[in-house]
Amino acid sequence: MSFWNVAKESNEIIRRGNVQIKVVQVGLLSTNCYLVMNDDTLEGFIVDPGDETIKINSEIEEMGMVPTAILLTHGHFDHIMAVGELKLKYNIKTYAYEAEAEVLSDSYMNSSARLGRKRYTLTPDVLLKDYEELSPAGITVKSLFTPGHTLGGACYFLEEQKLLFSGDTLFCESIGRTDLPTGDSDLLIKSVRTRLAVLPEDTFVLPGHGEPTTIGHEKQYNSFMRSNTWNE
Repeated sequence: MSFWNVAKESNEIIRRGNVQIKVVQVGLLSTNCYLVMNDDTLEGFIVDPGDETIKINSEIEEMGMVPTAILLTHGHFDHIMAVGELKLKYNIKTYAYEAEAEVLSDSYMNSSARLGRKRYTLTPDVLLKDYEELSPAGITVKSLFTPGHTLGGACYFLEEQKLLFSGDTLFCESIGRTDLPTGDSDLLIKSVRTRLAVLPEDTFVLPGHGEPTTIGHEKQYNSFMRSNTWNE
């Protein structure tokens, strides 16, 4: 059994320096929601709360974490459905890349209306720019604009801890789909090669679905990261 499966079944915590991360798989598509806590302050932030608010709340309470923000990598329904209830419960703000506002506000574009599910939309409290830095819970996070899976897709890089929350931009030995509204395969491959491949090879990558990886592993085994098919 892989480390990832063991971690999920035993509620193990991933640790990098003074930061601990717990993965909570939620929703129809087993989306990885991440709870990221600063050990020094017990404050933390939530990445991509896709569904199952009760489950997420239970894990937050078990960690003893005080949420201060919600970070969204993109606007698809399976990454956002618990946002409203979490915002209300913890009185916190939601952050997303500025170009993703339209996807988040349109139930067809975020696919909540396309799968026979409850239509869901939201308006982020804070719209981020490329390379903008923020410090939720005293943890420095850099927003990296990585369009392609959606028009305003982004990743979040914790440079000090060498952690990357890659959403559906980069998976272990693969990349996200591009056949949904605002998707663009050439743009996604370009994002992966020019924004992510340049990060330190020992950067630990936590994707929106599936198991974690590293930038070094992807440079060696992910054909999309080596592809020359995108149009510069």
